[in-house]
Amino acid sequence: MTQDTLFGTQEVSTHGGPSPELSCVPATASARLIDEAMTHYEASVAGFAERYRRGETPHTVHVWWARRPHSAMRSLVFACLCKDKSKHSLEVMSTVGAVSSVPHHVLKSARMAVANGYASSPKVLDMFGGGGTIPFEASNLGADAYSIDSNELSVFIQRSILIHAQSIPPATLHKLVRSSGSRILERLKQESASLFPRRSECGTYLWSYSTACRKCNYRFYLSKRQWFSKKKGKCLGFELVNGSTSQRISFTKHKSDTAETAWVGRNGSIKCPKCGNIETADIRNCKDELVSIVSSQSGEGKTFSPDIEGAVAAEALISDTEQSALDTLHADLPQSVLPVWSGIVNPAVYGVRTHSDVLNHRQRTVLLLLIKALCEEHEWLKDTQSATIANVVISLLSGLIDQLVDWNCRLSMWIPQNEQVGRAFCGPGIPMLWDYAETDPVGNGPSNLYSKLERIIAGTAAITVSPLKCHVEHGYAQELPYPSGFFDAIVTDPPYYDNIYYSVLADFFFSWKRILLQRIEPTLFTAKGVDSSRELVASAFRCGADAHQDYCHELGLAVNEAQRVMKSDGVFALLYSHASLRGWEALVRAYRPASLYVTSVQPLSIERKQRPRAMTSDAVNTCVVFVARRGESRKTEQELGSMCERLRTLRTDLHRDLKAAGWQDEDIAVAVYAQGVGMLMNVSNVSGCVDDIEALQAFEAVVKEEFPDFKVTSRGSL
Repeated sequence: MTQDTLFGTQEVSTHGGPSPELSCVPATASARLIDEAMTHYEASVAGFAERYRRGETPHTVHVWWARRPHSAMRSLVFACLCKDKSKHSLEVMSTVGAVSSVPHHVLKSARMAVANGYASSPKVLDMFGGGGTIPFEASNLGADAYSIDSNELSVFIQRSILIHAQSIPPATLHKLVRSSGSRILERLKQESASLFPRRSECGTYLWSYSTACRKCNYRFYLSKRQWFSKKKGKCLGFELVNGSTSQRISFTKHKSDTAETAWVGRNGSIKCPKCGNIETADIRNCKDELVSIVSSQSGEGKTFSPDIEGAVAAEALISDTEQSALDTLHADLPQSVLPVWSGIVNPAVYGVRTHSDVLNHRQRTVLLLLIKALCEEHEWLKDTQSATIANVVISLLSGLIDQLVDWNCRLSMWIPQNEQVGRAFCGPGIPMLWDYAETDPVGNGPSNLYSKLERIIAGTAAITVSPLKCHVEHGYAQELPYPSGFFDAIVTDPPYYDNIYYSVLADFFFSWKRILLQRIEPTLFTAKGVDSSRELVASAFRCGADAHQDYCHELGLAVNEAQRVMKSDGVFALLYSHASLRGWEALVRAYRPASLYVTSVQPLSIERKQRPRAMTSDAVNTCVVFVARRGESRKTEQELGSMCERLRTLRTDLHRDLKAAGWQDEDIAVAVYAQGVGMLMNVSNVSGCVDDIEALQAFEAVVKEEFPDFKVTSRGSL
């Protein structure tokens, strides 16, 4: 068959070849499709492409991080459940994983293939539910889907999509979301008009900061990004000009990327351009300075103007509007405190203390007006429709709050390369910005709420009605509330060591959404922040020198719980990847004591390379699926040399197969290395080396023989 892929149009097989077998499927377990075919080709191609097409999946409704593409997870869940290994099932797997949105007749065939071999609907668990992609697709395939997460925002997002939205016919829900969303934005437009005196002229405002020298009182700018536009054939920026008592800004088309700024070194020190005094930057001593207004004209692109007179309403008006909104909502501004965590939450290091401080005064007031409009629409829907409809529609439309928090705060960057606004909370850490973009959310500039509403509507239309109700709970993977031997398959995507601190990111949204959502999900939105007490992340900030041990212990508890609640012939598929030795070692230590044997390690190349903060990066994009089964025999010792030889054989086979499928060398190298990790998980210990770290380093050397640029870092947790 021929298929359009990210690698171009090429001839492809309908399925991958057999997975490299690391351990035999136990005799007590019936084989599943995942034991016979690799999902790496179809799932990887479709998953990668899905990242670039908005509105085809429910991902566009709410913000969550590190979500896996629906197409890839659908293919994976299907392969984990399907007991029929015929050519027909292979073709079905290829088809369901080839597109983000599956036609009904294809989905029907997939459900029939999954049901074959089960007395009743198979039960599937995602132990780390996150954004809900895995349980969504498990339910889509006719499985009885269960999901659990310790993060209340995650639980809300999943219930919104997997439970609440299922209670209203799709066509009706689609119309309700559109009509309510339109009324909300119209109300916001009217009530925010006075805050944007020049709304008809511009939709975006570019800000920087100034501070007064503590020694001589000279006022100077702290700008680091002095470019407005770097689009091809159009370069425009500004220069800082020193005056007698303060600096001023001058627009220029001739500018250097190395223009002098007030910043000295990389430790937050700034130098007064007049007296040379050096001090530490603190946002609490700074003033927000409007640098330029941006207009969008049809056919002419964006224009930038230093004429900022009257572009912002008087401070007294903004204060009065904000207080009026708070009074109506019977709410206070969020006072939840940011952790002072260098490298992860950098704004707190520079004096941004609460989640309210993350927005400037006008941004904060507009956000409150949006929440007020959502609350008023909720009451109107309850009166004119029903409480159920009100809760479902406003749960989905609460995604509008996500848009303002992420794209309209003091941490939202201006991207001069394409003259767009970049989101603030894409993870893993949160950088401090000294230049930021503000949008008029109901204006015609970038990142406005009208475009977000369309994405919410499209995401809502992608919510399919599942045959069975999903079960979504707030709880911990380390203490699962399910009976032993309950699940036919566990498919899950846990936090990868210290890659992303979900609770930290979630609190920026939770702190504002709780004002609205306490009336819809009161038990989830009682506290001022999300539950991080059992969050599975390696954090030196929280645990100090014990961070690695803590992660290994907690992941081990979760793996043991997976073993307990899984049926004797069940499948445990866990997605994982990391760049550090300790990140991989943690996985080995978690699995080794369990009676679980990794039968195969299947690579998926599903991440987009281009990210908002690194548009030209060539990041490694592979995660891997560790497929494990329960076994009765005890794990035995293996010799390092023989394991390295086995890895060399796997390296040759994988390199050939993945290269033919169009994979890049850096991604193939990760896939090969993960085979060695899987082998370590299956042994009691390794002879010929001091410990597992040394074994992992030996595997790295084997991979480097074929891929010299491959590297696994040696570092502690963040």
